[in-house]
Amino acid sequence: MKNPWTRKINHKEKRPLQEKIEFTNWIVLGFFLLLSAVFASANFVLGVLSGGLISILNFYGLRRGLKKSFGTVTDGQRPAKAPLMFKYFLRLAATSIALYVLLVKTTADIFGLVLGLSTVIIAIVLTVIMTLFDKSYLEEV
Repeated sequence: MKNPWTRKINHKEKRPLQEKIEFTNWIVLGFFLLLSAVFASANFVLGVLSGGLISILNFYGLRRGLKKSFGTVTDGQRPAKAPLMFKYFLRLAATSIALYVLLVKTTADIFGLVLGLSTVIIAIVLTVIMTLFDKSYLEEV
């Protein structure tokens, strides 16, 4: 069995777990949209769609920022904290403004928005549970 702490990591390609999480994000959002389109109002569907897109875009932005910050680290060198924190707060401000505009200027339902914003968390939990039951993935590690 390979030691996961000493293996070489290719920073150019995505990890299998990360790919599964990103794929599950879209599956969960599609499932929520399908259910809400059948059983809820158009305002609820708008809330689910906008919340889901905001959370998935934030997830991609976080991945990109962390990969850019930690991908340039060489032996003995620490990543710069200031640019990473600045980008994080900039993304947080943009998310806050987007949520404010959604709540004040549109008719998006707040409960649909909360459900859409929880898309990434639900996808991460589902992916981890499925990965724990997938014996072939554990053998790869």
